[in-house]
Amino acid sequence: MKQFPSLKEEYTPKQKQESVSLPFGPSFEKTPATELLAHHLAELQDAILSDAVAPETLETLQSSLETLYASQKELLSKKVWEPYNQRLPEGMRYVALHEGSQEYTNVQTLEGHASWVYTLQVLPDGTIVSGSSDKTIKIWKQNTEGNYAPIQTLRGYDNSVNALQVLPDGTIVSGSADRTIKIWKKDTEGNYTPTQTLLGGHYNSVLTLQVLPDGTIVSGSGDSTIKIWKQDTEGNYTPTQTLEGHASYVFILQVLPDGTIVSGSGDSTIKIWKQDTEGNYTPTQTLKGHTDYVRALQVLPDGTIVSGSGDKTIKIWKQDKEGNYTPTQTLRGHTSSVNALQVLPDGTIVSGSRDNTIKIWKQDTEGNYAPIQTLEGHTNVVGALQVLPDGTIVSGSDDNTIKIWKP
Repeated sequence: MKQFPSLKEEYTPKQKQESVSLPFGPSFEKTPATELLAHHLAELQDAILSDAVAPETLETLQSSLETLYASQKELLSKKVWEPYNQRLPEGMRYVALHEGSQEYTNVQTLEGHASWVYTLQVLPDGTIVSGSSDKTIKIWKQNTEGNYAPIQTLRGYDNSVNALQVLPDGTIVSGSADRTIKIWKKDTEGNYTPTQTLLGGHYNSVLTLQVLPDGTIVSGSGDSTIKIWKQDTEGNYTPTQTLEGHASYVFILQVLPDGTIVSGSGDSTIKIWKQDTEGNYTPTQTLKGHTDYVRALQVLPDGTIVSGSGDKTIKIWKQDKEGNYTPTQTLRGHTSSVNALQVLPDGTIVSGSRDNTIKIWKQDTEGNYAPIQTLEGHTNVVGALQVLPDGTIVSGSDDNTIKIWKP
């Protein structure tokens, strides 16, 4: 039977909820299962209005929901649940069901790093690359049985590896707490070796990296700046511009399809940087809404920005008619900071948190995101996420492990 996140905790709302009609439209077929559900939902409303929800009421509701899922699966793609979920107290919005949702399970745990796994990337052939506070980078390749195993360990840093990126040709770019950026290329035997170390750029830890469509490298640092690195005629990278504007660490960078840079900072803001007519990047908008550091950013296929923060929330930012980004939805569900975000091929959002969990967020029929599954298994902070082309989720944690999750 379909399993849902637990609804058995006692909950006392801060204020009474308004009475609301149950969202059963004409298209909702009456069956014994749905009539039973309506009865239990009515009991739940009465409990909410009396300022207390008994654990046995929630347990009965969960059982009824499971019965409904088993007997009426085809109806769950309709927008039956969304209006009701929006009226429930926070912490109980876990009954949104979606047609076609697939349960993810942990199929492999990769052990090899001696300390926290800070960053992950995927090479064009599906090979996984991981960076750790143990000062190493590991390359993990699938064997004939489909399991990942380490094939090479890259050494050369004096401090933790905080960030990784991959150039279109498979070149690996890494950033470290030792303030340097290294370029790693394959030699004639297929092993990665460092070909350039970028020095004299940042004067604090390199925390995040991105690559522009033309191969330009962008780095963000604990020195609050962003640097643009371009290749010269000999193929070496040199800094060509420093972007200043954030008042704290630049934790995360993303790039929009048109080459616009998006940055998230310890100052709780997100900045949009566009190129001017001379090719220099300037800030065009500052997004304010989070109440703590912005640690994670992703971009949806339509250019929508998704941000994760130390305030435990995820925000969705869409462009208005004037081209400015405004927050359209705030996702709540994690009990600690949101440190990592990824997007599945169908636009589903994946989030990793300091609460040691991963959450899957899917859009309903009205375009709003709701949590449909929580992945548990890590025993410490989930600070890194990647998605393989087939939708497999890869997670890295402060428990020193990498987990592979398949639907």
